[in-house]
Amino acid sequence: MRVNHNTAAINSLRHLSSTTKDTQRNLERLSSGLKINSAADSPAELMISEQMRTQVSGLNQAVKNSETSISMVQTAEGVLSEFSSMLISMRQLALHAANDGAADEKMLQADQLEVEELLSTMDRIAVSTQFGTKVLFDGSNAVDGVAVGDGLTFYSASPVTQQAPTKQGYSVDIEQVAARAEVNAGRRISLEEIEKGASFVLKENNRVMEMDTNEERNLKKNIQQLLGNFRRSPETFSRENTEARLADLIGRSLQKKADESGLAVIIGINENGMLKVKHEHYGSRPNFAVSTNLSGLFGEKPGTIKLSSGGQDVSGYIQGDLAIGEGQFLHGAQGSPTEGIVVQYDKELGNRVVYIKDEQGRVIGQKLVKQTNEELVGKDVEGYVHITQRSVVYQVGANRNQTVSFSLDNLRTGQIARDVENTSEFKSLADLDLTSSAGAQDSIKLIDKAIQDIGVLRGNLGSFQKN
Repeated sequence: MRVNHNTAAINSLRHLSSTTKDTQRNLERLSSGLKINSAADSPAELMISEQMRTQVSGLNQAVKNSETSISMVQTAEGVLSEFSSMLISMRQLALHAANDGAADEKMLQADQLEVEELLSTMDRIAVSTQFGTKVLFDGSNAVDGVAVGDGLTFYSASPVTQQAPTKQGYSVDIEQVAARAEVNAGRRISLEEIEKGASFVLKENNRVMEMDTNEERNLKKNIQQLLGNFRRSPETFSRENTEARLADLIGRSLQKKADESGLAVIIGINENGMLKVKHEHYGSRPNFAVSTNLSGLFGEKPGTIKLSSGGQDVSGYIQGDLAIGEGQFLHGAQGSPTEGIVVQYDKELGNRVVYIKDEQGRVIGQKLVKQTNEELVGKDVEGYVHITQRSVVYQVGANRNQTVSFSLDNLRTGQIARDVENTSEFKSLADLDLTSSAGAQDSIKLIDKAIQDIGVLRGNLGSFQKN
Protein backbone atom coordinates (compact mmCIF):
# COMPACT_ATOMS: atom_id res chain seq x y z
CA MET A 1 0.00 0.00 0.00
CA ARG A 2 2.81 2.40 0.80
CA VAL A 3 4.37 1.82 -2.65
CA ASN A 4 1.18 2.30 -4.72
CA HIS A 5 -0.42 5.06 -2.67
CA ASN A 6 1.92 7.79 -1.47
CA THR A 7 -0.58 9.82 0.55
CA ALA A 8 1.91 12.49 1.56
CA ALA A 9 2.94 13.06 -2.06
CA ILE A 10 -0.68 13.28 -3.22
CA ASN A 11 -1.45 15.89 -0.54
CA SER A 12 1.63 17.86 -1.49
CA LEU A 13 0.62 17.75 -5.17
CA ARG A 14 -2.90 18.93 -4.30
CA HIS A 15 -1.59 21.87 -2.30
CA LEU A 16 0.89 22.72 -5.05
CA SER A 17 -1.88 22.70 -7.68
CA SER A 18 -4.08 24.96 -5.54
CA THR A 19 -1.19 27.35 -4.93
CA THR A 20 -0.34 27.38 -8.62
CA LYS A 21 -3.98 28.11 -9.51
CA ASP A 22 -4.15 30.99 -6.99
CA THR A 23 -0.85 32.33 -8.29
CA GLN A 24 -2.12 32.23 -11.88
CA ARG A 25 -5.34 34.02 -10.84
CA ASN A 26 -3.37 36.73 -9.02
CA LEU A 27 -0.96 37.13 -11.93
CA GLU A 28 -3.97 37.45 -14.29
CA ARG A 29 -5.48 40.15 -12.07
CA LEU A 30 -2.15 41.95 -11.84
CA SER A 31 -1.60 41.86 -15.58
CA SER A 32 -5.19 42.94 -16.50
CA GLY A 33 -5.80 45.27 -13.59
CA LEU A 34 -9.23 43.70 -13.15
CA LYS A 35 -10.58 41.87 -10.14
CA ILE A 36 -12.96 39.78 -12.26
CA ASN A 37 -11.57 38.30 -15.47
CA SER A 38 -14.01 35.45 -16.01
CA ALA A 39 -17.44 34.40 -14.84
CA ALA A 40 -15.83 31.86 -12.54
CA ASP A 41 -14.19 34.62 -10.49
CA SER A 42 -17.59 35.85 -9.21
CA PRO A 43 -20.78 35.28 -11.23
CA ALA A 44 -22.85 37.86 -9.32
CA GLU A 45 -20.14 40.52 -9.37
CA LEU A 46 -19.51 39.80 -13.06
CA MET A 47 -23.12 40.65 -13.90
CA ILE A 48 -22.90 43.94 -12.00
CA SER A 49 -19.54 44.69 -13.60
CA GLU A 50 -20.83 44.12 -17.14
CA GLN A 51 -23.80 46.37 -16.51
CA MET A 52 -21.50 49.09 -15.22
CA ARG A 53 -19.17 48.68 -18.20
CA THR A 54 -22.16 49.00 -20.51
CA GLN A 55 -23.28 52.19 -18.76
CA VAL A 56 -19.79 53.68 -18.82
CA SER A 57 -19.45 52.92 -22.52
CA GLY A 58 -22.91 54.36 -23.17
CA LEU A 59 -22.18 57.51 -21.17
CA ASN A 60 -18.94 58.05 -23.06
CA GLN A 61 -20.79 57.80 -26.35
CA ALA A 62 -23.60 60.01 -25.02
CA VAL A 63 -21.04 62.70 -24.20
CA LYS A 64 -19.67 62.46 -27.74
CA ASN A 65 -23.22 62.59 -29.13
CA SER A 66 -23.99 65.67 -27.04
CA GLU A 67 -20.84 67.41 -28.22
CA THR A 68 -21.74 66.70 -31.85
CA SER A 69 -25.34 67.75 -31.28
CA ILE A 70 -24.29 71.00 -29.62
CA SER A 71 -22.01 71.72 -32.56
CA MET A 72 -24.96 71.28 -34.90
CA VAL A 73 -27.19 73.44 -32.69
CA GLN A 74 -24.52 76.15 -32.55
CA THR A 75 -24.40 76.14 -36.34
CA ALA A 76 -28.18 76.52 -36.46
CA GLU A 77 -28.13 79.24 -33.79
CA GLY A 78 -25.56 81.16 -35.80
CA VAL A 79 -27.92 81.16 -38.78
CA LEU A 80 -30.80 82.38 -36.63
CA SER A 81 -28.62 85.16 -35.24
CA GLU A 82 -27.88 86.29 -38.79
CA PHE A 83 -31.58 86.11 -39.64
CA SER A 84 -32.40 88.31 -36.65
CA SER A 85 -29.89 90.91 -37.81
CA MET A 86 -31.37 90.92 -41.32
CA LEU A 87 -34.92 91.20 -39.97
CA ILE A 88 -33.92 94.17 -37.82
CA SER A 89 -32.41 95.81 -40.92
CA MET A 90 -35.64 95.15 -42.83
CA ARG A 91 -37.68 96.66 -40.04
CA GLN A 92 -35.55 99.79 -40.15
CA LEU A 93 -36.14 100.04 -43.91
CA ALA A 94 -39.88 99.54 -43.41
CA LEU A 95 -39.96 102.32 -40.82
CA HIS A 96 -38.15 104.59 -43.24
CA ALA A 97 -40.63 103.76 -46.01
CA ALA A 98 -43.54 104.35 -43.63
CA ASN A 99 -42.39 107.97 -43.35
CA ASP A 100 -44.30 108.57 -46.57
CA GLY A 101 -44.51 112.33 -46.14
CA ALA A 102 -40.76 112.79 -46.44
CA ALA A 103 -39.90 109.94 -48.82
CA ASP A 104 -40.24 110.20 -52.59
CA GLU A 105 -40.85 107.37 -55.05
CA LYS A 106 -37.16 106.75 -55.73
CA MET A 107 -36.38 106.43 -52.03
CA LEU A 108 -39.22 103.96 -51.56
CA GLN A 109 -38.03 101.95 -54.54
CA ALA A 110 -34.51 101.86 -53.11
CA ASP A 111 -35.87 100.59 -49.79
CA GLN A 112 -37.85 97.92 -51.63
CA LEU A 113 -34.81 96.76 -53.61
CA GLU A 114 -32.76 96.46 -50.43
CA VAL A 115 -35.52 94.45 -48.73
CA GLU A 116 -35.77 92.13 -51.74
CA GLU A 117 -32.00 91.58 -51.60
CA LEU A 118 -32.22 90.69 -47.90
CA LEU A 119 -35.12 88.31 -48.58
CA SER A 120 -33.12 86.66 -51.36
CA THR A 121 -30.16 86.23 -49.00
CA MET A 122 -32.41 84.66 -46.36
CA ASP A 123 -33.77 82.17 -48.89
CA ARG A 124 -30.25 81.29 -50.02
CA ILE A 125 -29.07 80.74 -46.44
CA ALA A 126 -32.14 78.62 -45.65
CA VAL A 127 -31.49 76.13 -48.45
CA SER A 128 -27.68 76.05 -48.25
CA THR A 129 -26.84 75.93 -44.53
CA GLN A 130 -25.51 72.45 -43.79
CA PHE A 131 -24.03 70.46 -40.94
CA GLY A 132 -22.04 67.83 -42.73
CA THR A 133 -24.37 66.86 -45.56
CA LYS A 134 -27.58 67.63 -43.63
CA VAL A 135 -29.37 70.79 -44.80
CA LEU A 136 -30.79 72.45 -41.70
CA PHE A 137 -33.49 74.98 -42.57
CA ASP A 138 -35.05 73.86 -45.85
CA GLY A 139 -37.93 72.11 -44.08
CA SER A 140 -36.42 68.63 -44.28
CA ASN A 141 -35.85 68.58 -40.51
CA ALA A 142 -39.20 69.97 -39.42
CA VAL A 143 -42.60 68.64 -38.48
CA ASP A 144 -45.20 69.74 -40.99
CA GLY A 145 -48.81 69.07 -41.78
CA VAL A 146 -51.86 69.88 -43.83
CA ALA A 147 -55.54 70.03 -42.93
CA VAL A 148 -58.32 68.90 -45.26
CA GLY A 149 -61.80 70.22 -44.59
CA ASP A 150 -63.92 73.33 -45.02
CA GLY A 151 -62.77 75.96 -42.52
CA LEU A 152 -59.84 73.89 -41.22
CA THR A 153 -56.24 75.10 -41.41
CA PHE A 154 -53.14 73.33 -40.11
CA TYR A 155 -51.26 75.73 -37.83
CA SER A 156 -48.43 73.82 -36.16
CA ALA A 157 -47.22 70.59 -34.59
CA SER A 158 -44.36 69.70 -32.25
CA PRO A 159 -41.51 67.17 -32.29
CA VAL A 160 -43.52 64.88 -29.97
CA THR A 161 -46.47 64.71 -32.36
CA GLN A 162 -46.88 61.28 -33.92
CA GLN A 163 -47.84 60.60 -37.49
CA ALA A 164 -51.36 59.34 -37.99
CA PRO A 165 -51.63 55.54 -38.03
CA THR A 166 -53.75 55.60 -41.20
CA LYS A 167 -53.50 57.36 -44.56
CA GLN A 168 -56.73 59.17 -43.76
CA GLY A 169 -54.98 61.21 -41.04
CA TYR A 170 -56.31 62.41 -37.70
CA SER A 171 -60.02 63.20 -37.71
CA VAL A 172 -61.17 66.63 -36.49
CA ASP A 173 -64.67 66.92 -35.05
CA ILE A 174 -65.80 70.44 -34.07
CA GLU A 175 -68.46 70.62 -31.36
CA GLN A 176 -68.52 74.37 -30.70
CA VAL A 177 -67.52 77.24 -32.97
CA ALA A 178 -65.33 80.03 -31.60
CA ALA A 179 -66.96 83.42 -31.14
CA ARG A 180 -65.85 86.94 -30.27
CA ALA A 181 -67.16 88.89 -27.29
CA GLU A 182 -69.52 91.66 -28.41
CA VAL A 183 -72.00 94.31 -27.33
CA ASN A 184 -75.01 95.34 -29.43
CA ALA A 185 -76.88 98.58 -28.87
CA GLY A 186 -80.44 98.14 -27.68
CA ARG A 187 -81.84 100.71 -30.10
CA ARG A 188 -80.89 103.25 -32.76
CA ILE A 189 -79.55 106.72 -31.94
CA SER A 190 -82.07 109.47 -32.69
CA LEU A 191 -81.39 112.75 -34.49
CA GLU A 192 -82.26 114.73 -31.38
CA GLU A 193 -79.72 112.82 -29.26
CA ILE A 194 -76.98 113.34 -31.80
CA GLU A 195 -77.82 117.03 -32.05
CA LYS A 196 -77.46 117.42 -28.27
CA GLY A 197 -74.24 115.41 -28.24
CA ALA A 198 -73.33 111.84 -27.40
CA SER A 199 -70.34 110.61 -25.41
CA PHE A 200 -68.86 107.11 -25.36
CA VAL A 201 -66.29 105.32 -23.20
CA LEU A 202 -64.65 102.00 -24.13
CA LYS A 203 -62.22 100.02 -21.99
CA GLU A 204 -60.24 97.04 -23.25
CA ASN A 205 -57.13 95.40 -21.79
CA ASN A 206 -56.44 98.31 -19.40
CA ARG A 207 -56.73 100.82 -22.25
CA VAL A 208 -59.45 103.44 -22.22
CA MET A 209 -60.92 105.44 -25.10
CA GLU A 210 -63.30 108.39 -24.68
CA MET A 211 -65.15 110.30 -27.40
CA ASP A 212 -67.66 113.16 -27.27
CA THR A 213 -69.34 114.08 -30.56
CA ASN A 214 -69.35 117.76 -29.53
CA GLU A 215 -65.60 117.80 -28.90
CA GLU A 216 -64.47 116.12 -32.12
CA ARG A 217 -64.22 119.04 -34.53
CA ASN A 218 -64.35 117.17 -37.84
CA LEU A 219 -67.04 114.80 -36.59
CA LYS A 220 -69.16 117.67 -35.28
CA LYS A 221 -68.84 119.47 -38.61
CA ASN A 222 -70.02 116.40 -40.54
CA ILE A 223 -72.92 115.86 -38.11
CA GLN A 224 -74.08 119.46 -38.53
CA GLN A 225 -73.94 119.08 -42.31
CA LEU A 226 -76.12 115.94 -42.27
CA LEU A 227 -78.58 117.53 -39.83
CA GLY A 228 -78.72 120.65 -42.00
CA ASN A 229 -79.55 118.59 -45.09
CA PHE A 230 -82.39 116.90 -43.20
CA ARG A 231 -83.87 120.18 -41.96
CA ARG A 232 -83.71 121.86 -45.36
CA SER A 233 -85.05 118.95 -47.37
CA PRO A 234 -86.65 116.19 -45.26
CA GLU A 235 -88.31 114.79 -48.39
CA THR A 236 -84.94 114.12 -50.00
CA PHE A 237 -83.00 113.30 -46.82
CA SER A 238 -85.41 111.22 -44.77
CA ARG A 239 -85.13 110.81 -41.02
CA GLU A 240 -84.40 107.09 -41.33
CA ASN A 241 -81.68 107.62 -43.91
CA THR A 242 -80.13 110.50 -41.97
CA GLU A 243 -80.06 108.51 -38.73
CA ALA A 244 -78.45 105.58 -40.54
CA ARG A 245 -75.75 107.83 -42.03
CA LEU A 246 -75.12 109.50 -38.68
CA ALA A 247 -74.84 106.12 -36.94
CA ASP A 248 -72.33 104.98 -39.56
CA LEU A 249 -70.38 108.23 -39.13
CA ILE A 250 -70.24 107.81 -35.36
CA GLY A 251 -69.22 104.16 -35.73
CA ARG A 252 -66.34 105.07 -38.04
CA SER A 253 -65.21 107.85 -35.70
CA LEU A 254 -65.31 105.50 -32.72
CA GLN A 255 -63.25 102.94 -34.65
CA LYS A 256 -60.62 105.53 -35.55
CA LYS A 257 -60.43 106.70 -31.96
CA ALA A 258 -60.16 103.11 -30.72
CA ASP A 259 -57.32 102.37 -33.15
CA GLU A 260 -55.45 105.47 -32.00
CA SER A 261 -55.88 104.37 -28.38
CA GLY A 262 -54.71 100.81 -29.11
CA LEU A 263 -58.00 99.05 -28.33
CA ALA A 264 -58.45 95.66 -30.02
CA VAL A 265 -62.11 96.20 -30.93
CA ILE A 266 -64.15 96.39 -34.13
CA ILE A 267 -66.95 98.97 -34.19
CA GLY A 268 -69.67 99.12 -36.81
CA ILE A 269 -73.38 98.92 -37.52
CA ASN A 270 -75.31 95.65 -37.28
CA GLU A 271 -78.10 94.39 -39.52
CA ASN A 272 -80.67 96.42 -37.59
CA GLY A 273 -78.81 99.68 -38.06
CA MET A 274 -77.61 99.77 -34.45
CA LEU A 275 -74.11 100.25 -33.08
CA LYS A 276 -72.17 97.04 -32.57
CA VAL A 277 -68.83 96.58 -30.81
CA LYS A 278 -66.93 93.29 -30.89
CA HIS A 279 -63.46 92.18 -29.90
CA GLU A 280 -60.82 91.61 -32.57
CA HIS A 281 -59.82 88.26 -31.06
CA TYR A 282 -61.85 85.10 -30.60
CA GLY A 283 -62.28 83.24 -27.35
CA SER A 284 -63.59 83.44 -23.82
CA ARG A 285 -60.70 85.51 -22.45
CA PRO A 286 -60.76 88.71 -24.58
CA ASN A 287 -63.38 91.14 -23.29
CA PHE A 288 -64.18 94.84 -23.01
CA ALA A 289 -66.71 97.27 -21.54
CA VAL A 290 -68.64 100.18 -23.05
CA SER A 291 -70.81 102.98 -21.69
CA THR A 292 -72.57 106.09 -23.02
CA ASN A 293 -74.59 109.07 -21.80
CA LEU A 294 -77.58 107.89 -23.87
CA SER A 295 -80.16 105.96 -21.89
CA GLY A 296 -81.39 102.68 -23.34
CA LEU A 297 -78.48 102.33 -25.74
CA PHE A 298 -76.13 100.09 -23.73
CA GLY A 299 -78.12 100.16 -20.50
CA GLU A 300 -81.31 101.48 -19.01
CA LYS A 301 -79.59 104.44 -17.37
CA PRO A 302 -76.99 106.87 -18.77
CA GLY A 303 -73.45 105.86 -17.80
CA THR A 304 -74.34 102.21 -17.29
CA ILE A 305 -71.29 100.03 -17.94
CA LYS A 306 -72.11 97.23 -20.38
CA LEU A 307 -69.75 94.26 -20.27
CA SER A 308 -69.12 92.29 -23.44
CA SER A 309 -70.46 88.75 -23.66
CA GLY A 310 -70.68 85.82 -26.04
CA GLY A 311 -66.96 85.13 -26.42
CA GLN A 312 -66.23 81.41 -26.55
CA ASP A 313 -63.41 79.06 -27.51
CA VAL A 314 -63.67 76.42 -30.18
CA SER A 315 -64.14 72.93 -28.77
CA GLY A 316 -64.01 69.49 -30.30
CA TYR A 317 -62.08 66.26 -30.72
CA ILE A 318 -58.95 65.24 -32.61
CA GLN A 319 -58.93 61.52 -33.41
CA GLY A 320 -61.56 60.98 -30.74
CA ASP A 321 -59.52 62.61 -27.96
CA LEU A 322 -60.92 65.75 -26.34
CA ALA A 323 -58.88 68.72 -27.59
CA ILE A 324 -58.25 72.03 -25.83
CA GLY A 325 -59.71 75.13 -27.46
CA GLU A 326 -58.18 78.59 -27.34
CA GLY A 327 -59.93 81.09 -29.55
CA GLN A 328 -60.21 79.53 -33.00
CA PHE A 329 -57.32 77.14 -32.32
CA LEU A 330 -57.77 73.53 -31.25
CA HIS A 331 -54.81 71.91 -29.44
CA GLY A 332 -54.18 68.16 -29.29
CA ALA A 333 -54.42 66.66 -25.80
CA GLN A 334 -51.22 66.09 -23.82
CA GLY A 335 -50.12 62.48 -23.58
CA SER A 336 -52.01 61.48 -26.72
CA PRO A 337 -50.55 60.80 -30.19
CA THR A 338 -52.02 64.17 -31.26
CA GLU A 339 -50.08 66.14 -28.63
CA GLY A 340 -48.62 69.29 -30.18
CA ILE A 341 -51.10 69.51 -33.06
CA VAL A 342 -52.73 72.92 -33.46
CA VAL A 343 -55.46 73.41 -36.06
CA GLN A 344 -57.59 76.47 -36.74
CA TYR A 345 -61.30 76.38 -37.45
CA ASP A 346 -62.15 79.82 -38.83
CA LYS A 347 -65.88 79.54 -39.41
CA GLU A 348 -68.09 81.60 -37.12
CA LEU A 349 -71.75 81.80 -36.33
CA GLY A 350 -73.50 84.50 -38.33
CA ASN A 351 -76.67 86.49 -37.76
CA ARG A 352 -79.74 86.43 -39.92
CA VAL A 353 -82.72 88.78 -39.89
CA VAL A 354 -86.07 87.22 -38.97
CA TYR A 355 -89.16 89.30 -39.72
CA ILE A 356 -91.91 89.46 -37.10
CA LYS A 357 -95.44 89.28 -38.51
CA ASP A 358 -98.85 89.84 -37.01
CA GLU A 359 -101.84 87.53 -37.32
CA GLN A 360 -102.66 88.96 -40.76
CA GLY A 361 -99.13 88.22 -41.99
CA ARG A 362 -98.01 91.84 -42.06
CA VAL A 363 -94.41 92.62 -41.09
CA ILE A 364 -94.43 94.55 -37.83
CA GLY A 365 -90.78 94.25 -36.89
CA GLN A 366 -87.60 92.29 -37.20
CA LYS A 367 -85.05 90.62 -34.98
CA LEU A 368 -81.61 89.11 -35.29
CA VAL A 369 -81.28 85.36 -34.87
CA LYS A 370 -77.88 83.74 -34.53
CA GLN A 371 -76.96 80.49 -36.22
CA THR A 372 -76.67 77.47 -33.98
CA ASN A 373 -73.68 75.17 -33.72
CA GLU A 374 -75.80 72.36 -35.15
CA GLU A 375 -76.50 74.39 -38.29
CA LEU A 376 -72.81 75.04 -38.89
CA VAL A 377 -71.03 71.94 -37.55
CA GLY A 378 -73.71 69.29 -37.72
CA LYS A 379 -71.47 66.76 -39.46
CA ASP A 380 -69.70 64.03 -37.48
CA VAL A 381 -66.28 65.05 -38.77
CA GLU A 382 -65.28 68.44 -40.21
CA GLY A 383 -62.05 67.18 -41.76
CA TYR A 384 -58.67 65.54 -41.27
CA VAL A 385 -55.15 66.66 -40.47
CA HIS A 386 -52.09 64.88 -41.88
CA ILE A 387 -48.73 65.11 -40.08
CA THR A 388 -45.28 64.60 -41.59
CA GLN A 389 -42.79 64.09 -38.76
CA ARG A 390 -39.17 64.82 -39.74
CA SER A 391 -37.87 66.45 -36.55
CA VAL A 392 -34.20 65.84 -35.73
CA VAL A 393 -33.64 63.47 -32.81
CA TYR A 394 -30.55 63.69 -30.59
CA GLN A 395 -29.53 60.65 -28.48
CA VAL A 396 -28.20 62.43 -25.39
CA GLY A 397 -28.37 59.60 -22.83
CA ALA A 398 -26.80 56.20 -22.31
CA ASN A 399 -30.07 54.30 -22.50
CA ARG A 400 -32.98 53.74 -24.82
CA ASN A 401 -35.34 56.68 -25.48
CA GLN A 402 -33.09 59.21 -23.73
CA THR A 403 -33.50 61.61 -26.61
CA VAL A 404 -34.24 65.25 -27.35
CA SER A 405 -36.16 66.26 -30.48
CA PHE A 406 -36.16 69.54 -32.34
CA SER A 407 -38.13 70.80 -35.27
CA LEU A 408 -35.83 73.02 -37.32
CA ASP A 409 -38.43 75.15 -39.06
CA ASN A 410 -38.50 75.88 -42.75
CA LEU A 411 -36.92 79.34 -42.90
CA ARG A 412 -37.67 80.15 -46.51
CA THR A 413 -39.24 83.60 -46.54
CA GLY A 414 -42.44 82.18 -48.00
CA GLN A 415 -42.87 80.14 -44.80
CA ILE A 416 -42.14 82.91 -42.26
CA ALA A 417 -44.79 85.20 -40.72
CA ARG A 418 -47.73 83.41 -42.31
CA ASP A 419 -51.36 83.94 -41.31
CA VAL A 420 -50.79 87.50 -40.08
CA GLU A 421 -53.85 89.67 -40.65
CA ASN A 422 -53.04 92.75 -42.72
CA THR A 423 -54.83 95.07 -45.11
CA SER A 424 -52.26 94.58 -47.88
CA GLU A 425 -53.03 90.83 -48.01
CA PHE A 426 -49.38 89.84 -47.52
CA LYS A 427 -49.35 86.06 -47.07
CA SER A 428 -45.78 85.80 -45.77
CA LEU A 429 -42.49 87.64 -45.42
CA ALA A 430 -41.79 87.03 -49.11
CA ASP A 431 -44.62 89.42 -50.07
CA LEU A 432 -43.25 92.55 -48.35
CA ASP A 433 -43.84 95.73 -50.35
CA LEU A 434 -42.55 99.08 -49.08
CA THR A 435 -43.61 101.17 -52.06
CA SER A 436 -46.76 102.40 -50.30
CA SER A 437 -47.47 103.72 -46.82
CA ALA A 438 -50.01 100.97 -46.09
CA GLY A 439 -47.63 98.31 -47.39
CA ALA A 440 -44.84 99.64 -45.18
CA GLN A 441 -47.08 99.55 -42.11
CA ASP A 442 -48.19 95.99 -42.83
CA SER A 443 -44.58 95.01 -43.53
CA ILE A 444 -43.63 96.17 -40.04
CA LYS A 445 -46.37 93.93 -38.65
CA LEU A 446 -45.07 90.87 -40.50
CA ILE A 447 -41.44 91.59 -39.67
CA ASP A 448 -42.31 91.90 -35.97
CA LYS A 449 -44.00 88.49 -36.13
CA ALA A 450 -40.93 87.02 -37.87
CA ILE A 451 -38.59 88.47 -35.23
CA GLN A 452 -40.78 86.98 -32.51
CA ASP A 453 -40.83 83.52 -34.14
CA ILE A 454 -37.07 83.49 -34.75
CA GLY A 455 -36.52 84.57 -31.14
CA VAL A 456 -38.61 81.65 -29.85
CA LEU A 457 -36.65 79.18 -31.99
CA ARG A 458 -33.34 80.66 -30.82
CA GLY A 459 -34.50 80.40 -27.22
CA ASN A 460 -35.34 76.70 -27.63
CA LEU A 461 -31.94 75.99 -29.14
CA GLY A 462 -30.23 77.98 -26.40
CA SER A 463 -32.07 76.00 -23.74
CA PHE A 464 -30.82 72.75 -25.29
CA GLN A 465 -27.21 73.99 -25.25
CA LYS A 466 -27.45 75.19 -21.65
CA ASN A 467 -29.18 72.16 -20.18
